[in-house]
Amino acid sequence: MGDVNFVDLPWTPEKVVSMIKMAASNAAHLAGLFKTKTYAGVPAGD
Repeated sequence: MGDVNFVDLPWTPEKVVSMIKMAASNAAHLAGLFKTKTYAGVPAGD
């Protein structure tokens, strides 16, 4: 992938921290939506 492995850094870059927070927030929001109204899915083909 890249030359930098973030797990090897002594600190986590702010862009990575903000992206992880946004991804977690979006996942929690989506889980809440699915909890209130389940996804209908795709109808089965003939």
